[in-house]
Amino acid sequence: MTTSQGTLSSYSNLSNLNQNIIVDSGQDILIRSFGHLSLFPPHSPLILKNVFHAPKLIKKLISVQRFTTDNNASIDFDRFAFSVKDFTTWRRIMRCDSTGDLYPILNVVNNPDSVPSTFTALSSSLWHSY
Repeated sequence: MTTSQGTLSSYSNLSNLNQNIIVDSGQDILIRSFGHLSLFPPHSPLILKNVFHAPKLIKKLISVQRFTTDNNASIDFDRFAFSVKDFTTWRRIMRCDSTGDLYPILNVVNNPDSVPSTFTALSSSLWHSY
């Protein structure tokens, strides 16, 4: 999920369908559209499919399960960072440091404001309903 349409490709408008995300406070946030985008770490592009554009979100979020499935990857979390690895070769594709409670994706796109930027390991039913 992202707050900015930014560099989403294959952009599809959903605002006329009244689709919402329900956040943990119970608030409904309108999904305006969805699209796809690519992250460009040093070794290979990673794809983010069906990224919801919801301008009123506070944090941009990525589903770990969807990301790993769409990219045939695994993600290792430790207290300092996370690493994305190719599921077949176990070669590390990307590593991003964390200084707080979330795991931000840093320095992998030309415009960091346009990409969903934080991994969460929560179940999708806990942080949104679509």
